Amino acid sequence: MRPLQERSESSLSKEPLDKCLRAKKDLETAIAGIVKAEQQVKDNWREVKAQIHSCISRHLECLRSREVWLLEQVDLIQQLKEEALQQQAQQLFWV
Repeated sequence: MRPLQERSESSLSKEPLDKCLRAKKDLETAIAGIVKAEQQVKDNWREVKAQIHSCISRHLECLRSREVWLLEQVDLIQQLKEEALQQQAQQLFWV
């Protein structure tokens, strides 16, 4: 059996090693947390970009549909006005 002084010296020299090992483990845990957070940020970034793209695409599709409808309405109005003017011109010729 070792003397008391040897045992206490052994435990004293082991203390810094234990602290270093605990610190190393804490650092590894912190690094793993950072890596996980970085991955989450990348995943969120991709998802947000996809949602923006999807939303803008839907809005553009709606705008294009509205444009087509409005252009058709303008064509119809122009046609009706031309017909009305032609009728007025014919009425004037018959007077």
